[in-house]
Amino acid sequence: MLDYRQLLAFVNVVEGGSFTQAAKALFMTQPAISWQIKSLEQELELQLLERKERNIELTEAGRLFYAHARKIVRQYEEAINEMEQFKGLEKGHLKIGASTIPGEYILPTIIGNFKNCYPGATLSMQIADTGAIVDMLLAGEIHLGITGAKLKESKLVWQPFYKDEVVLIAGLGHPLAGKGSISLEELKQQNFVAREKTSGTWMVVEEKLHEVGLRSQDLNIIMEIGSTRAVITAVEAGLGLSWVSRLAVKDALQLGQVKELSVEGFSIERPLFLTHNKKKTLSPLAQEFIQYILNN
Repeated sequence: MLDYRQLLAFVNVVEGGSFTQAAKALFMTQPAISWQIKSLEQELELQLLERKERNIELTEAGRLFYAHARKIVRQYEEAINEMEQFKGLEKGHLKIGASTIPGEYILPTIIGNFKNCYPGATLSMQIADTGAIVDMLLAGEIHLGITGAKLKESKLVWQPFYKDEVVLIAGLGHPLAGKGSISLEELKQQNFVAREKTSGTWMVVEEKLHEVGLRSQDLNIIMEIGSTRAVITAVEAGLGLSWVSRLAVKDALQLGQVKELSVEGFSIERPLFLTHNKKKTLSPLAQEFIQYILNN
């Protein structure tokens, strides 16, 4: 008979792309994950995965089975979540999705402090760009989202909880690094390194550019990078200018690795948002976590 743990391991291997990532997500050892997959394949008498040197690939049977397994896992988790509502806050599992800036620089401390208050609760966090977090919320894959931008999605509730600043930075050897401030016109003449378009940071940058009559197409963006830390490193290496969260670049600025630039008539402040699906019932644990964030 199929076991939920087998299905959960299989779904996480597929979605994580490897046994290693599945083990990290489920806080299990890699041999334990391998055993669950092996026992599942033996139960079905079918090979579901092809093991490659660095990754895995679904067989045809695996592709068919994954759609059903994913649905069963989601339904099981929803059932358990509803049952946990009757148990108060000492038990329960809260799955949080966070975009890069809040996920790397704000939430680890908040989650750690919250766990001290409710040691019986289980919390997990996935980090992705804002667009992906919204998709996960709509698909019911996470309970709460923390994002760097607010999207026009009517199915979600958005609550601002933290004010962040997005600043323009340059490498120390950049021609503009020694200037006190630069003009909007000068921006058009520079190379830029940017986050991907689904990044919350870049969404607010594009919105601010639009307010002053510019578009991202007016800038010479030579590279898009899916990591804020990698963007800062690229700027430090002299590849171009970039807008990044002050939270992310704080250390690099203090160490003198990059230079902050002031743009005349152009500054960006943005709230970070806590969001959830208004059509999903929030558990007491999720409600308590929301109040904890808003009050701290």
